[in-house]
This record gives sequence, structure tokens and C-alpha cells, in this order.
Amino acid sequence: MRPKDIHSRVKESRYKSWQLYLLAASAIAALGIYLELEIVNSTLQIIESSISGWSWIAILGIQGVLIGFGAEFLYEQGDGYAKSAGHLFGSKDRTLFFRVGVMTAVSGVMTKVIPPVLRAHTEYLTLQSAGAVITLGIMLVHTGSSDWNPETEWPAIVAGTLLAISPSIL
Repeated sequence: MRPKDIHSRVKESRYKSWQLYLLAASAIAALGIYLELEIVNSTLQIIESSISGWSWIAILGIQGVLIGFGAEFLYEQGDGYAKSAGHLFGSKDRTLFFRVGVMTAVSGVMTKVIPPVLRAHTEYLTLQSAGAVITLGIMLVHTGSSDWNPETEWPAIVAGTLLAISPSIL
């Protein structure tokens, strides 16, 4: 099968092209790591070293997604202004002060904890962080969505998960 034929099939699929290509690349990388194929490991190391200057963006992405989950818990969209602990403070000003304090503390902990943990447990920091951001980001976007069908985005979720965990597990 020629690359043009493959691309035609990908475009005709009900999934987004980038999701399928990312899934294919992630599956090849995970399989190569599992089988200890030197060409795959070398390629991943070259990619990682060429984009390692951008690792701080991937780490910030993970922190942003995790803070987003925290904000989703603390805030409510719609008619109500408060979700978590709003009834305890008696005013919007005190509730805002509480939430800013909580999000500042969460952000500070994540700034001090997440980067060292990631560096200690990941072989390909930027690639694995990007995979985690893809998976967690898709989950965050659909948090609280009652009509989300995960089947529409499973290739990206699986691809991000493979990128995020396969180098550390396999």
C-alpha cells in the first residue's frame, strides 16, 4: 500500500487525521520501546534532544491541565458563581479570596513538585509530557460534558497515553 493510499484512507475515516497519525506514531514508538529496537530508541532520543529546549512548555501544559481540573472543581459555569465551599464564606469577595488562595497554593505546589517528579520518572521528558497533556487536555475539555462520546476521540486519548506512559513502563 502506497503512502498516498494510506493518506486517502485516513482522510476518509470518521476520525481526525492528526489523531490517527499520532496514534500510529505512538504505537510504533511503544512497540519499538517494548521490543528494544535500537532504531526507534535512537529516533526518540534524537527527537527528544532536538525539542528538549521546549520541555518547560510541556511541563507548564501539565500544570495548566491539573490546575484546570482544580478550577473545574472550584468553579461552576452558568447562573451560579460558586461551586465549592461558596456557602461557607457569606460573600462573593470572601469566596473569591478563598479560591485565589487555593489556586495559588495548588499552582505553587505544582510548580515545586511536578517538574522534579517528571524529570525523575520520565526517560523522554518532553515527549511524555506532551502525551500526558494531550490525554489530560482532552479529558479536561470534556469534564462535565453530558453529551461527550469518548469514541470520537479515542485515537488521540490512546496515542497520548501511549506517549506518556510507555517509555516509563516498557
